[in-house]
Amino acid sequence: MTQFRARRTWLVLGVVVAVIAIAGSGLLSPRTSVLVDDIAQIVGGATATAVCWWTSRRYHGVERRWRTLMALGMAGWTLGMFFWAFYRSVLHVPLPSPSIADIGFFMFPVFAVPALLSLVRQSPRREAIGPIHLWLVLTLDGLVVVGGLFILTWTTALGAVVHTGPTGSLGFLVAVMYPITDFVLIAMVLLMVIGPKAVAEIRVPLTFLGCGLVMLSLSDSVYAYLVAIGAESMPTIADAGFIAGPPLIALAALAERAEPRPRTALQPWRSDRTQLLLPYLLIAVIATIVTVQALIVGNLDAVVVILGVVVLVLALVRQILTLLENDALLQQISAAQDELRYRAHHDPLTELANRAAFDEHFESAIENYRLTNSDWVLMLVDLDDFKQVNDRYGHPAGDRLLVALTARLREAVPESAFVARFGGDEFTVLLQGPLDDAVVVARRIVDALSSDGIAGEKSVSVGASVGVAEFGPVQFESAQFESAQFGSAQFDSADEPLSAHTLLRRADAAMYEAKRSGKGAVVVYRDRREA
Repeated sequence: MTQFRARRTWLVLGVVVAVIAIAGSGLLSPRTSVLVDDIAQIVGGATATAVCWWTSRRYHGVERRWRTLMALGMAGWTLGMFFWAFYRSVLHVPLPSPSIADIGFFMFPVFAVPALLSLVRQSPRREAIGPIHLWLVLTLDGLVVVGGLFILTWTTALGAVVHTGPTGSLGFLVAVMYPITDFVLIAMVLLMVIGPKAVAEIRVPLTFLGCGLVMLSLSDSVYAYLVAIGAESMPTIADAGFIAGPPLIALAALAERAEPRPRTALQPWRSDRTQLLLPYLLIAVIATIVTVQALIVGNLDAVVVILGVVVLVLALVRQILTLLENDALLQQISAAQDELRYRAHHDPLTELANRAAFDEHFESAIENYRLTNSDWVLMLVDLDDFKQVNDRYGHPAGDRLLVALTARLREAVPESAFVARFGGDEFTVLLQGPLDDAVVVARRIVDALSSDGIAGEKSVSVGASVGVAEFGPVQFESAQFESAQFGSAQFDSADEPLSAHTLLRRADAAMYEAKRSGKGAVVVYRDRREA
């Protein structure tokens, strides 16, 4: 299939080159050469219209829209070409300007501009900064490029022709509008091809479109020049762009989307810089040419001064929009980073701090204890028989129950307490204060979590066991657990320094002792000699 498309492309280009060579070779009589030229342009325009319309039926959305609009534009261009050929080949008017054909020709940019703008809607950047902003930026960039190209053309050739030729006629004004509209379309295609978010899949049709518009622009520029100097006819070789442009637009409509390729991290950066600098590089080139011309001639053309000021103002507005866009993107990045930080330190179900956040806070609490010797208490809360809820009613019901119990847990502890979901149905609470106050809080937690809960459509009885461990070293060979409800039990431990692992092991051991004692209990890990 790829080889067939390549052969089709080369065949079309070969036919175009052959027709141009025959029409401009001088081997035919002038009248026959003009006739061949006109027929080739009409056939090319009609073919491009039919191909754009036919291919649009195979697509949907944006792909159909831009082809349909381009078909309408080419239909207008072909209609104008029909009247142009009628003037030249039937009425024998060598250079019909102005004429009714101009109405059809100017229909092409009217439909081509929205066709190109519709392609912008495929850009991911549209979702990031909004379609209106993106279209405005593209329009400003296009106006800067068009204004710059026009200044460049004026200072190098067109200005001299205007000052010496019969420029006051309507024909001249109409003729000048052709290259200007072509410049607009070429600038739009150029900016989309090199744009930072240009979709790689549509670059092939954009390239064909750009080449077709360039060919039309070349012949339009020659036409404008000939009208400006008062020429009586247009050489057939000058119509080469009119012959080649429509077939290239037809190839653009026939081109299919390429397979998307992953972009490297460096590609967007390079493309962003290219699009950002292109208008300003053009302004720098124009400023250099105008400066050199001013030094040589001694004065500046009023048209150059006015257009130069307009281009600078447009570039300034574009820069302001770029700053606003960058500020909006920075705010989005900052908000995304804040969201990532929040998600990295919070449990997605209960919105409590997660294990990672608990570890950080726990280490800070231990460091504070070592420096100030202040009272700190760790509590490990484990829900009793919660696995049976999941098994009986399903995990979604268990999740809803966890959310409800989390709200109760938050109400049962002081605002200064640090609460985290340790994992599954386990929670941790860090409190700064004496042990006796922590035991009171632990009992409130048991009371809050031991009432009935809702799982699915059923009422279930839930409970919690709490292990409490006070910050401090283990100084003796054995220790005991003091139960707030069920007495005490003993646990042997060797001397060891205070650490997060040690405190967690104490709280965990106390919590499991609470479960062995009958669940729904608070067990405090104490040194036996202190009992």
